Amino acid sequence: MDKRIPYKPPPRRQFFKYLVNSIAAAIGVALGVPLLGFFILPAFKRPKLVWKECGPVDGFPKGTVSLAHLKSLEKRYWPEDWGEEAAWVYRDNEGTFVVYNMHCTHVGCPIRWSAPAHRFFCPCHGGVFDENGNVVAGPPPRPLDRYLVKVENGVLYAETAYERRGQAFEVS
Repeated sequence: MDKRIPYKPPPRRQFFKYLVNSIAAAIGVALGVPLLGFFILPAFKRPKLVWKECGPVDGFPKGTVSLAHLKSLEKRYWPEDWGEEAAWVYRDNEGTFVVYNMHCTHVGCPIRWSAPAHRFFCPCHGGVFDENGNVVAGPPPRPLDRYLVKVENGVLYAETAYERRGQAFEVS
């Protein structure tokens, strides 16, 4: 005589409960993995650096700070094309160029140059920088961010990152 317990299928309600929960878990994984990647991967991505034309070298007199409207050397399309971009160019008396990001390192407000005071001023929270980009007063945590520069054929170029536009960060 066979004393095995006969197989009894689970009740219909329990079967559908497992089925619905399995489908919901599969949908959650299918949607969760791409969303997780969307939020985590940008933290590991380095900003793309591009060279932009500042203007002819003789357009920046020695010992002065000038506003330069940067001209991109590559064609960019939406959403990367954010319109016109500018930077501050300081040319010392020896002819060496320094190109500064025009945003304050505190919150990212645009800074302005005052020639009589020989200072950069941030109108938002009173940040003050000297012509070398060093913090003189106010809450900025570090000096102005500098761009890498090069001169080719009498034209000044600056290497900027456009994927983090409006944020203060160290490019070099």
